Amino acid sequence: MTEPKRDQVDIVEQRHQAARKATGGIRHKVLVMSGKGGVGKTTVAVNLGFALARQGLRVGILDSDLHGPDVAFMAGVEGQPSGADEGRLQPIDAGVDGLHVRVLSISAFLPNRDAPVIWRGPRKAGAIAQLLGEADWDDTDVMIIDCPPGTGDEPLSVAQLVPGAEAIIVTSPQDVALLDSRKCVNFARELELQMLGIVENLAGFVCPGCGRRIDLFKLGGGERAAAEMGVPFLGRIPITEAMVQAGDRGRPLVVASPDDPAAVALITLAADLTRRWNEPDGAKQAPDGAKQVPAGTKEAPVKGTRRIAVACEDDRGLDGQVSGHFGRCPTYTVVEVQDGKIAGARVEVNPHFGNHEPGVMPAFVHGLGADLIIAGGMGPRAIDMFVDFGIEVVTGAGGNVRRVVEAYLRGELKGIVPCSHDHPESCGGEHEDDDSRPARGRRR
Repeated sequence: MTEPKRDQVDIVEQRHQAARKATGGIRHKVLVMSGKGGVGKTTVAVNLGFALARQGLRVGILDSDLHGPDVAFMAGVEGQPSGADEGRLQPIDAGVDGLHVRVLSISAFLPNRDAPVIWRGPRKAGAIAQLLGEADWDDTDVMIIDCPPGTGDEPLSVAQLVPGAEAIIVTSPQDVALLDSRKCVNFARELELQMLGIVENLAGFVCPGCGRRIDLFKLGGGERAAAEMGVPFLGRIPITEAMVQAGDRGRPLVVASPDDPAAVALITLAADLTRRWNEPDGAKQAPDGAKQVPAGTKEAPVKGTRRIAVACEDDRGLDGQVSGHFGRCPTYTVVEVQDGKIAGARVEVNPHFGNHEPGVMPAFVHGLGADLIIAGGMGPRAIDMFVDFGIEVVTGAGGNVRRVVEAYLRGELKGIVPCSHDHPESCGGEHEDDDSRPARGRRR
């Protein structure tokens, strides 16, 4: 090998080593991938980063999509240059409302937003190595890496340069997107990335006027693909008007409209990931070596096991009181049931207590990992929304949580009754306790 070529190889290897060193100390590195474009991958990546920052984490977002770098725009820092300190690139501070979020993208080094990046593979790999290895990521807890669609140069470079990387696959429900998302799952397996799971984006549109759900791109495809591929399903994110507006305005949805149903789904996703990361290693890995499943997600059901979310008036868990309303309650008690018996319970604060829109509570309860909700009352439209999330509904409950759950397990809870107060715009529509409009939830 000639001297100039040897020098060039040495420079490449030095950059690769610097990238591995710079990211090796970051606790969690999440590659956000998609099999094809147009499924909202960057929207998920940016909002997931800000949602994690809402939980007190210090977040870095790296845009590895060199040909379509939109992260800076969606994070609200488009056009701001990246500085340098002691020879290290300084990611751009994108934090708002006290959140710790920093962004680094090739867009900060382009002459204008319309300038194309016309590079071949080796140069793209070198650029990604520089963004990883020459930047100051020292105070980062979680790095979100937005990858371009597919399984080409950029995601391959990131996977090889980031030790301990984890992967999230974003898909939309239609068949063509699901076919390509399977390739991403196999890509992650080939490179021995830890698979966090599949997120189904663009999962239905809830009319803000009537609350009716319209499945523009079908529904449930991501969950089916996850089950068939043997990976966790991380939840669905609906299409909302606020999501579109937030993206166009360069302000993350989870910051601009945290009560929007899509924002709730993203915030719940972040909470699920954080809960999983904070679990002891033994709790993440099943005794038989099964794949890890994030806490709070609906894993493939184990025979005889259920997770029941009970709307509560207080935070006393199994000793608490069941709420008369599924959304206007301060807490939920999530009860673990094994072989028909209560095996444990935890209390979860309801972040939407006192104010929620149609579709918000089903997404929240789904994020708790529940496959059944018990409450005092619920309207037919809300029941339909819960059923769309695969959650069974039982109403007509009152009194002590433990006794209510035990009564359900004995098959003694019967009927679906209305809420005891009048606010149909948030309960899910008209209330009725006859069969003039049967809901799709189970009537027991």
